[in-house]
Amino acid sequence: LIIAPLTWALEPKWEAMRIVGLASSALFVFMSWRLARRILSEEWAIAAALLVSLNNVLLVYSGVVMPDIAYAAFSLAIFTAFSKENRGPRRLMVLATAAGLTALLRPHGVILIGSLCLAFWARREFLRGILFLIIAMILPGMWMARNFAVAGTSSGYGSYWATMWSQWDAHAQFSHSGRVMAIYFGQGLLGLVDLASQPQLLIAAAAVAVVVMAYGVRRALKAHHDLGITAMAIYLALMVIVQMAWSIEVVRYLIPILPLCWIFMLKVGAEFSGRRQWLAACFLLLAAAAAVRPDIFLLKGARPVAIWRPVTMAWIKRNVPESARLMAPREGAVMLLSGRRALPMTSGMTINQWLAEVGNYHVEYLFLESSQMMRKMAWLTQSQGANEVYRNQDEDTFVLRLGPPAPSVH
Repeated sequence: LIIAPLTWALEPKWEAMRIVGLASSALFVFMSWRLARRILSEEWAIAAALLVSLNNVLLVYSGVVMPDIAYAAFSLAIFTAFSKENRGPRRLMVLATAAGLTALLRPHGVILIGSLCLAFWARREFLRGILFLIIAMILPGMWMARNFAVAGTSSGYGSYWATMWSQWDAHAQFSHSGRVMAIYFGQGLLGLVDLASQPQLLIAAAAVAVVVMAYGVRRALKAHHDLGITAMAIYLALMVIVQMAWSIEVVRYLIPILPLCWIFMLKVGAEFSGRRQWLAACFLLLAAAAAVRPDIFLLKGARPVAIWRPVTMAWIKRNVPESARLMAPREGAVMLLSGRRALPMTSGMTINQWLAEVGNYHVEYLFLESSQMMRKMAWLTQSQGANEVYRNQDEDTFVLRLGPPAPSVH
């Protein structure tokens, strides 16, 4: 929501928004260092920031225009400012308002607000916690009220959770939790990307990392009676629990807790190494090796694809009018690469609800990125009069026109 006004101002030159992604990444790394200084020495804090900056997940998403990294950077800034000192009423109001703004960037902001509130309660400051919660939820509450008035729901995530709960299965949940451990902490945090075919080793490595983190949390809480560190520990635990329950497995969900993971893990390394500098150096080299290694392969010529679906995006740019609206599963990529306005394909709707949404937003074109998706939407051409106007077999893409018949273009 906070980034949206910038996109409207720059439309249709959305490529200029990349500066937002790069600036957010720079702030993210800087705030990782600032927050680490609350727990670690200067040397170890720099090491934490270095490990965060070299992490393979951050390297993939650092230049992408999305709110995840901006949200993570602002949440780190709030944790940094959240301490026992200088907690007068005005500062409490400022921090609560800032926490409320993070919820307008990502829904994880609600977990951040809850964690800060629980940190107050853990220190038996119940009145401050309640006051913080009320102030922090003013802005998100207003936005949820607006959503309910417009769409009949306070948040689309509510329907996602309801659907997942109705389909809950203990065996599936256990398998999902194992995959989350492997993907987020094994491949994402530790960078063991080549162990995808050996999930047992990934889960074992992830379990070791989680144990080290938990011990680091315990040592940090014991050494620093700090409200902010209490909030960090609660936030880390809640985020892990939520991701274990959330059925969608996307490694970028690691980004908000990435610095916290490394800070608490390095807390253990710092205490075990003590004054033995060589042991500290070995620990850091081992920790950084997995993060650096994926980048080394880029130097050998394995370059990522520069543009996603380039031929299809070029066709859309040439043939779809600037005034038209598309609906697409990756609407952000379509807008950025084709320069055309795109809306997300909302899931969890009935056919009638989906058709009503298409009509309300005056959608004229539908972009589909796979043959499987085309088969699922075949009813559009069979019963709703939609026309296939573009197909690219090499890129496995389709474009349907949701209006009067138009000549097919291949």
